[in-house]
Amino acid sequence: MANIKDRHDTWNPETTYVIGHQRPDTDAIASALGFAWYLNAIGRENVQAARAGQPGQQAVFALKKFGLTHPHLLVGVAPTFGHAAIRQPYIRPTDTLPAAMTRVAEGDRVIPLVGEDNKPAGVVTSLALARAYTAPVSIMQTLMQPCSSIAEQPQVFYERDKISDHRNSLLRSENDDFLVVSDDGEYVGVATRRRILEPRRAKLFLVDHNELAQAVVDAEEAEIVGVLDHHRLGNSPTALPIPFVVDVVGSTSTLVAEHCITAEVTPPPGLAGMLLSGILSDTLVFRSPTATGRDKVAAEWLAEIAQIDITAYGDELLHAAPGLGARTIQEILDTDRKMYTLGGHAISLAQVEATGFTSLPARREELLAAMEEWRQREGLAFFGLMVTDVVTGKSRMLTRGEKWIIAILPFTRSGEGEYDLEDMVSRKKQLVPAFSALLEDNF
Repeated sequence: MANIKDRHDTWNPETTYVIGHQRPDTDAIASALGFAWYLNAIGRENVQAARAGQPGQQAVFALKKFGLTHPHLLVGVAPTFGHAAIRQPYIRPTDTLPAAMTRVAEGDRVIPLVGEDNKPAGVVTSLALARAYTAPVSIMQTLMQPCSSIAEQPQVFYERDKISDHRNSLLRSENDDFLVVSDDGEYVGVATRRRILEPRRAKLFLVDHNELAQAVVDAEEAEIVGVLDHHRLGNSPTALPIPFVVDVVGSTSTLVAEHCITAEVTPPPGLAGMLLSGILSDTLVFRSPTATGRDKVAAEWLAEIAQIDITAYGDELLHAAPGLGARTIQEILDTDRKMYTLGGHAISLAQVEATGFTSLPARREELLAAMEEWRQREGLAFFGLMVTDVVTGKSRMLTRGEKWIIAILPFTRSGEGEYDLEDMVSRKKQLVPAFSALLEDNF
């Protein structure tokens, strides 16, 4: 039977995961792979790159081009009963009482009874054994008695169940030991009250973000051990000091490259190509206002390692993503979407890159309808979709939101729910600051 730690979407408490934000873009995937490699290269053990969702098609293109596999998928990092379970030895229901006594002598407080189908049939406790051995019957009858005859029904939890969802009932429970089973009901192990109420936590090193609202699901229940980012601060407090680097560059991949240069470690050509992809993607091949001289220096160093022509590859990379007409509404709105709380208002700003605006009119109505549906469902004051033409370096924005926000938007209206952002291409450096000032001034 597979243990919970062997499945692809779960986490191991012994591993430190370097992970980007939800709906990971090329830079989030590249910096996770790159910084995990760097940490291993300088001597850190048990470090693994991870992702908090499915990467965009541009990231998939870059991974395929440079022969790299996708980072480990984490769908959530809350401690589960599987993480608290210990694979304690079991006995069969037909085994006699001396088999249970042997387990008690080994220090087990409860002894799981597991059938041939690998499913629990109850537990034997030391108290039940004591009662059986002191019963007024012959010693031979006692020794031949099957364990099933004194079995008790324990409290059982599924290994995927989050501990936090059951904390209140656990605090009220009189039991100290619980059985944990798989989704199919097969025996996984025994979890003690102490291990459940003081669980080991997932260790996360966040890259390309520092806000828990953008992190992998249940990140607030994990241990954040470090941050490497180039966005605004929105982090939560940590119990202990951690390495925390947020710098003014166009890409987190640039920061990874600079760490490698400082430590005098050289990434393999394929990984260098992926990090280069992260820089070129986030800076729109240095056309974005977020691009800095440091990004160019890092890109040139990585391009030399990967033997890549920056100009030619940059054009190839920006054209790798499909046009608006070839994407689903879900892909357009949710592939690169971030949540913000500005001036006390919850807003969501998505961005999608395209090679021209010719297909936008045909998708406008269904996009606006979906945006309004999502806005209502998520309780947002505003939902904006920034459509950026990577060829001309210009953007437009589709909008749905509360009337007072729409009324004060400082952009030129170009159609129903559509605004011309002119040469604005950076959500981080241009659009978010504009909304921050707008909403905070009018709060």
